[in-house]
Amino acid sequence: MTDKPEILFARMDVKEVLEKVEALHKEEAVQKGEETASETENVIDLEAKPEIAYDDFAKLQFQVGEIVKCEEVPKSKKLLCSQVKIGSQTRQILSGIKAYYSPEEMVGKKVMVVTNLKPARLAGMVSEGMILCAEDAEGKLTLMTPEKDMPAGAEIC
Repeated sequence: MTDKPEILFARMDVKEVLEKVEALHKEEAVQKGEETASETENVIDLEAKPEIAYDDFAKLQFQVGEIVKCEEVPKSKKLLCSQVKIGSQTRQILSGIKAYYSPEEMVGKKVMVVTNLKPARLAGMVSEGMILCAEDAEGKLTLMTPEKDMPAGAEIC
């Protein structure tokens, strides 16, 4: 026996306990590299396309291209015609990005390009590749550009 009784079942504030538990879970998630609920608010979930084999993906060739000339395509509301330097070649690529970029602001940009697509005819003109863009939830496009300055023709792998 003791003079002072020990508290066996202390009263705990449930709200305070839950806050501490949530804080611990957030710390664990950060340590594991997981996203917390606040970090996942700015995401887009797309319906998945059918899976492809690695061999199919490996057939695509991605390279850095530098836009050396760009102009609007006559009689088209969406298309810009860019002359894109890829290595020692210059290719003509048509892109439906006229609503998001002016021809003047395209010149000099380094962009990511799919270079081994079969040429396609758009608005009576030949397109010899595809400039890659990302689309947000409102349907706005932005060019995919290399993080660092890379030479025209560098392989994207």
